[in-house]
Amino acid sequence: SDRAMELSVLETAGLPEGGILSVRSGPTRRQSPLPCTAPFALPGGPWPLRIDVLALLGKSSAAASLANLDDQGRCVVPLESNDGRRMSVTLQAFDARAGRPKIEAGALGPQARKRDAEAEARAYLDRHRLHEFMHALFELLLKERPEDPYALIARKFEEAAALEPRRMPSDIQILDKQDKMSRSLVSTAPTTSAPTVKSDAESQLGLSQGQAEVVVRNLRGRTLARIGVRIDEKVSAIKGRLETSLGVPAASQHLLWWAETLPNGTTLEEHGVPRTGATVHLAVGARDPRLKLALSGSSDGGVRLWDLRDGELVRDFNTGGSNSILAMAAHWESMRVVTGAFNGRLQLWNLTTGERALDLQAHSEEINVVEVDWTTMRAMTGASDSTAKLWDLETGKCTVTFQASSTVYTLVVDWAGNKACSGFRS
Repeated sequence: SDRAMELSVLETAGLPEGGILSVRSGPTRRQSPLPCTAPFALPGGPWPLRIDVLALLGKSSAAASLANLDDQGRCVVPLESNDGRRMSVTLQAFDARAGRPKIEAGALGPQARKRDAEAEARAYLDRHRLHEFMHALFELLLKERPEDPYALIARKFEEAAALEPRRMPSDIQILDKQDKMSRSLVSTAPTTSAPTVKSDAESQLGLSQGQAEVVVRNLRGRTLARIGVRIDEKVSAIKGRLETSLGVPAASQHLLWWAETLPNGTTLEEHGVPRTGATVHLAVGARDPRLKLALSGSSDGGVRLWDLRDGELVRDFNTGGSNSILAMAAHWESMRVVTGAFNGRLQLWNLTTGERALDLQAHSEEINVVEVDWTTMRAMTGASDSTAKLWDLETGKCTVTFQASSTVYTLVVDWAGNKACSGFRS
């Protein structure tokens, strides 16, 4: 759905009395004490749903307020605990227009300093996309299994260094020893966006009343554009403006926020984008898409069907695990696809109904390539267990096994002539 939705809780079972039900859909979280009498207002769309049951351990009294602030805008609010323990929260209030006050060195306790250090480390990893790089590097090592793994690692590090911007983008705040940022100012959510500061160039963007600055980056973190948008503006309108400035057709654009696609008919406000601005990522499917549908297989084991006309997700297939999808062959006339996975499983899917027609443990190691003759329903697979196999997809039986000298990486099959040519790791 491309509209906001209301989610009503009709019945609960086994939830403790006085508990709190927390529901998250995509980037938006709503909470309500039990029993939930009002519906949860959440953004529509194919979001992952997360439900947590929380317990109320303590709360502030009815007399709590921010009336008694000290000269630094701080106050201690006592809390009433359920088990009689002493609880309190120290708060600091400030005028948002005047900026955050600096925290004096030594003012934070050991636990707060530890949390600050962890938050800064997360911001550093996000800024350079090190999580994604290391994950992809180890996945490549397991797939390639080179004779000299350190040579491959060195080459990949050199390639990544060449892509790293020589000068840090101006919208990324650098923390030094004299101006540490407290944990409360650093988001630990997986947005891959760092806190921003306004440079002279940014102040010249010319934002009008009610507009927020949106920084558009590619998936490697390079800044592509900075635009002023209203957070109630449709995503489709934002894509139209990016098409004008970047030359990328709107139908080819996929805007990502919190690693989720922003549907065309929704607004930034519906996805929880703050009015102060944000960073979104732009993925380009094709410069001029002529096909209506596309399939993607990923390292999380997912297979997804996409509509290339508007970039919307049509169906997410449950492939049964987190093993990477390494190979696939699709037949659009009959709307079927055969996939090969890292764990050696071979699966046949109906793209129209989402049903899995076949699921085989085809190889003992990862399947690198799949070729299919849809007329005779035969398939040929090549894998890292040094074999290539011929399959009857109607019966699920392996008819021929070819023993190779090393990993089978590529296959080209002449089905009419009953011939195949393969490429090996050797």
